[in-house]
Amino acid sequence: AAFLATALATNSTSGAEAQCHPECKWQCDDPSCPAVCHPVCERPKCEISCEETPCAKCTIHCERPICSVRCPKDMCEMEGCPKCETVCSPAKCHTKCVAPEPKCNPVCEETKCDWKCKKPTTCPKPKCELQCEKPECATTPKCCECTAAGNAAAAVAAAGSAPGDAEMAPSFIEVMDNMRHGKINGEKMCCPCKA
Repeated sequence: AAFLATALATNSTSGAEAQCHPECKWQCDDPSCPAVCHPVCERPKCEISCEETPCAKCTIHCERPICSVRCPKDMCEMEGCPKCETVCSPAKCHTKCVAPEPKCNPVCEETKCDWKCKKPTTCPKPKCELQCEKPECATTPKCCECTAAGNAAAAVAAAGSAPGDAEMAPSFIEVMDNMRHGKINGEKMCCPCKA
């Protein structure tokens, strides 16, 4: 009976271990956050552009003239005699001009910039959890009553295929006798179910 029980347990557990081996894997979330970027621009290239300048506005300013009357020493009342005349000093003038206000503006080429980025310092770390698959095999072997002849024959066949000395394997009669003896003593035996 001990040999039979050992053979049944070995066959049941070896088949379960072959089919029941769940795997465990890390499951992680995928947090994302934007990079820290700032623009890096080339030195601007600019020049001054002015509109065409109109002519300056000029005015002439002169001093008051200094004049006097001169008469000849020898004068007469008749026609053809020399007459008196007005004589002035040369004119004293100067020109004053006002230049127009220039209209100028800076003109620059198109701004050329590029982005320089670095990793953020406040990005959250991923959260991981180890998860295992559920076993697909039965945790306990299926058990049937050994009093049925078909189940008893399956027990003998299982005992015969168990590792060990084949000569030590019990016969069908020995198996049935052990079962009856166990039933009289109140023992419950578990046999493989007939396929």
